[in-house]
Amino acid sequence: MTDARPILKVTDLDVRYGAVTAASGVSLEVRKGEIVALLGPNGAGKTSVLKAIMGLNKQANGVVEYFDGTKTHRIDKMETHEMAKLGIANIPSSEIVLPRMNVEENLEVGGRFLYSDMSFVRKRMDELFMRFPILRERRKQAAATLSGGEQRQLAVARGLMCEPKLMLLDEPSLGLAPILLRDLFATLKRIRDEFGVEMLIVEQNVNKALEIADRAYVMRIGSIDFHGPAKEVAASERLRDAYLGS
Repeated sequence: MTDARPILKVTDLDVRYGAVTAASGVSLEVRKGEIVALLGPNGAGKTSVLKAIMGLNKQANGVVEYFDGTKTHRIDKMETHEMAKLGIANIPSSEIVLPRMNVEENLEVGGRFLYSDMSFVRKRMDELFMRFPILRERRKQAAATLSGGEQRQLAVARGLMCEPKLMLLDEPSLGLAPILLRDLFATLKRIRDEFGVEMLIVEQNVNKALEIADRAYVMRIGSIDFHGPAKEVAASERLRDAYLGS
């Protein structure tokens, strides 16, 4: 029998910045094989929720659980490097690459979370260069000199170096041209399909996110307004209301 427990389960999460409450009572889950989108207008609190899940906001309260296939771990308050060892990759929206290091060195940093033997790091790197040929071409190039789309690919590839089971992505399309958006979201879907990596994606490009997502949660004013299968969310009047006001 297949274990029906969600891979990621967030229960009653409250996020604060000092005296300001950014999110309240947020509950969501990512199930096996899913890409889940967390949507909402600017200021709704979605990035605050993702940062709290990533362990980047220690003022958050609530329960965040991760099931690795064998054991359930409480990961709220856990440091990001500890989460990486459990199989969780965090892809932030800013400062996504180490600019003074070249492409290979960026990937090595990602692999060091899991491998101490450089031969395994090199093996994993070669596998990813097959998936991201543009990075293979740029392997000796400083990350700061890559285009925005290439830096996004590098950030995703670096996250994959530790062979994650779950990826948390904050605004992966930020600042990308339309043609690069298409390639990026196609890459994310391929990663799920080929690597078996579940994803929780915070994204402002609603249409692109819903194209690849299985389910979606929509936030308004710091809480979950509604959720459901991505196709149903895309067709819902409530989605328009969340962004334009009802």
